[in-house]
Amino acid sequence: MAQENELQRLEGFVSSLLEKFNALQEENGELTERIQRRDDTIGTLQEDLAAMKDERGEISNRVGSLIDKIEEWETVSGVTTKESDTSYSTEKAGDSGVQGSLFSVDSQDGVSS
Repeated sequence: MAQENELQRLEGFVSSLLEKFNALQEENGELTERIQRRDDTIGTLQEDLAAMKDERGEISNRVGSLIDKIEEWETVSGVTTKESDTSYSTEKAGDSGVQGSLFSVDSQDGVSS
């Protein structure tokens, strides 16, 4: 009878271990899927970031090219109409940075391209 009792306890213990093992396997599967989804998301975001960096570089190159063309045009055409430049400068006085003085002859005096 004592052996029967011990055997039942052992069966219960093994059954409990198997239930826990199955639950852990299920949780492991769910976590593995979650990791895979996150890896996929990370890959997509990395591709998007690379594409945006490429686009940013292209835009930067195009803007630089436009600025070079404008500077070349200013140099070649010898822009001397101070009235139009003065009125332009007055209209754009609220602009900031290079853009406000980009087309101004005064800002280009003494600078050769």
